[in-house]
Amino acid sequence: MTALDENHNKIVEKIATPKIRLILIEILKKEGKPEGAIKACIKALEFFPDDIDIRKLLAETYIEQGFMELAEAELEKLCKKIEELSSIFKLQAELFRKENRIEEAINSLKLYLAHNRSDREASQLLSELSTPTEEEPSVLPTPTLAEIYFKQGELEEAIKIYDEIVKAAPDDDKSKIRLNELKEIKEAEEHRKAKEGVLREKKLKVIGILERWLTNIEKRRVINLAHQH
Repeated sequence: MTALDENHNKIVEKIATPKIRLILIEILKKEGKPEGAIKACIKALEFFPDDIDIRKLLAETYIEQGFMELAEAELEKLCKKIEELSSIFKLQAELFRKENRIEEAINSLKLYLAHNRSDREASQLLSELSTPTEEEPSVLPTPTLAEIYFKQGELEEAIKIYDEIVKAAPDDDKSKIRLNELKEIKEAEEHRKAKEGVLREKKLKVIGILERWLTNIEKRRVINLAHQH
């Protein structure tokens, strides 16, 4: 191993995020250094044992190098991790069902059941969602119904109901006031989300700067290698 390779490995070990480590390991692999990539993957997994992308890269590299038993062991760990995470699909299906997004709920349940065939509750729910039902009669919009939706966290639906109430009864000042209150809550929530988005963008910029920094280091490394030859 050259001094530059050692420096590269030291940089990989100092990176605190699995994403950047993965980028550096992929650079090693592209440069035709599979052994270095394998060692870097193993080292990274000591810090990030649950990172699926790094373990997948390790399994792929093992296969390319003909280490089938080692690749199989890594793939078994990946499959186990995916099965552990498969309950997310059931949770997603429940969310879609509550939002009346039936087709999406069905798709999520199918993905969940692919890993959990013995879950009778999920199978029953899939059967119920897949069976066509008669259209439910429309419900008369009332302030009580709107407040039920609001308490369940469905602000948009509560606003829609109050809108219908005010359109049908323009003299209902109480509903007008409540409608304005809900709209103000919605605006405050949108402002909060926009602020969070700005902070997220700043974090992404920092990551971008770091990635460019690592790219520059790699370019200098390639130049130094060229000069040595």
